[in-house]
This record gives sequence, C-alpha cells and structure tokens, in this order.
Amino acid sequence: GKQKMIQIIIVAHGELASQLQKSAEMIAGKQPGLHALDRGLQDSLADMRLKIDGLVRRAGAEDGVLLLTDMVGGTPCNASVPACGSVNVEVLAGVNLLMVLSAVFAGKIISNVSELAAKVLADGQKSIVDVKKMFLSRMKK
Repeated sequence: GKQKMIQIIIVAHGELASQLQKSAEMIAGKQPGLHALDRGLQDSLADMRLKIDGLVRRAGAEDGVLLLTDMVGGTPCNASVPACGSVNVEVLAGVNLLMVLSAVFAGKIISNVSELAAKVLADGQKSIVDVKKMFLSRMKK
C-alpha cells in the first residue's frame, strides 16, 4: 500500500502559520504533508472550527493529523479542540519553528501520530533556552 504519512497542520493568528510553513520549507524544502491555516481578524471560533474540520478531513485522518497551534486559550487552539475527538488527531500549543521542523523530519520515520506529538512536544520544550546564560556558563568552564 501507499506510505502512510502523518499530515501536519499549523494553526495560528495573523500570518504566523503560513510564515512558519515558509520558514520551515526554506530549511527543509517543500513538504507535501505540511499545511498552514491562518486566522484572520474576521474569523470567528466557529469559522476556524469549520476550516480545521475541512483541513483534517482533506488531510486524511486515517494517516494521522498533528495540529500545531500557537497558544493555549487562543482561538486557533480552542477551535482545534473538537478535532481531539478523533483517535488519529493530536493537538499541541506553543508552536515554534523548531517544532515544525521536528514534526516534518520525525514524521518521515514515525508513523504513529501520538508518538510524533510526544517527540515534537519534547523537542519544543528543550528548544526554549536562555542563550546568554548558556554561553556564559560554557565560558566559565
């Protein structure tokens, strides 16, 4: 059969989602499994729910869908909650560029969406560092 591929959908305010997609593809090349959904000023919670629902269905939940949203409590995240009802859909908040890249690269090896979500979450958490402190502590050694 065809190679299973987890679809990754970034959902965020303004043009953050499409810009993260663009930045990730600048580094990793074009990714057919990576999608962006921007929230415009006019988009209500209900609008976003419908858009996410349509994207998840089109992406093909049978292969698994990972939704990467910008922040907990924001409309893009809240609108993604109903999608959690599907066993093959995972939703994370706090998306950053490293998480998108992690999802893209690990998604080529990991075919289980909850395993992929766990890896992307861990990578994202590890990627937030105080750079000045890190470098100063290295210089002291």
